[in-house]
Amino acid sequence: MTLGRFPTYAAEERLRGLGLAPPPLHGTAAPGLPPHVVDAVAEAISRPMATPPARGLEPLRHALAVELARTTGRAVDPASELLVTNGAMQALGVVFRSLLEPGDEVVVPAPCFFFAGPIRAAGARPVYVPAPDGSRRWDAEAIEAAIGPAARALLLCNPENPTGHVPGAREVAAVVEVAGRHGLQVVTDEAYEGSLWDGAELASAFAAADDAIVVRSLGKSLSMPHLRVGLVAGSAAAVEACARTLEWDCLRVGVAAQTAALAALDGPRTWLAEVREGMARSREAALGAVAGVEGLVVEPPLGGPFLFLAAADGRETLADELLTVGLPVVDGRHFQAPGWARLPFGGAADLLPALEAALQQWASNGR
Repeated sequence: MTLGRFPTYAAEERLRGLGLAPPPLHGTAAPGLPPHVVDAVAEAISRPMATPPARGLEPLRHALAVELARTTGRAVDPASELLVTNGAMQALGVVFRSLLEPGDEVVVPAPCFFFAGPIRAAGARPVYVPAPDGSRRWDAEAIEAAIGPAARALLLCNPENPTGHVPGAREVAAVVEVAGRHGLQVVTDEAYEGSLWDGAELASAFAAADDAIVVRSLGKSLSMPHLRVGLVAGSAAAVEACARTLEWDCLRVGVAAQTAALAALDGPRTWLAEVREGMARSREAALGAVAGVEGLVVEPPLGGPFLFLAAADGRETLADELLTVGLPVVDGRHFQAPGWARLPFGGAADLLPALEAALQQWASNGR
């Protein structure tokens, strides 16, 4: 099937077409990597390299199993229940093409990430379940009502992209229970599990259902997005199916990227704490800038690197208006939320004058 452009890339093209150079706000920091990571990669690529295992370097899989146990409470066998991928996007595609058949349906709470692409690439169809009015929570009753005879999976995003919602343990347990009653495969996308704010804690569906599958992005959690490293973890049977699909996709993930991830996991993490502190400052700066502009509505996100904005008067042209003043937003319609706009806040603390100027220009234009 033919897919449209990835929405973020389409928004960037629109800005270039308008001749605008937006402030370089970002969703994931990509700093220069620290010496211990650089040295590990340099050493790895300076010696003759053996072909790495298709499922990922063994030491990296062991380190990832430790991380999953620490952050979810569920132990996995790194040999049979974990697969290293080229980022979380490939992980999603591999999962759906491995476990779904054409005509299957995937139930998805909305607003949500651009899941339609990898779901439809598997020949399946997303079934979106909107959040209750005025809320971002997952509605277990509405999810159950949306489950039809073709439903095969429940796809969760935690923390949610784009809203920043972080569901509590009861909320997660309620929707997992619904999935269990109907025999649905639970898939939880936890790409932003390392970006939690205001004391929010991750309640992972991976630990709530024995057969759940988790997808994560090491590029995001380890601040190396351009190296493209992710993972799939789940039952041995599910991971075996995913591993076969990945082999035909790309054979394996590159040694340099895997080595960088391993060094970041095993080495000192002071630099990652500094990146997180910078993102926290930028979150506060961006929220302050939006609060200083009359006519915008935003709820502080508890997770992730985005503000999800709406116009106070409810008009649905907000994303287009913000693009025309040079802000790198993605239209909410791509998240099943027409009228909203997703704005990354990474870097806002250092780019505050430019952000404030663009927002004030929007306010002036709209009056």
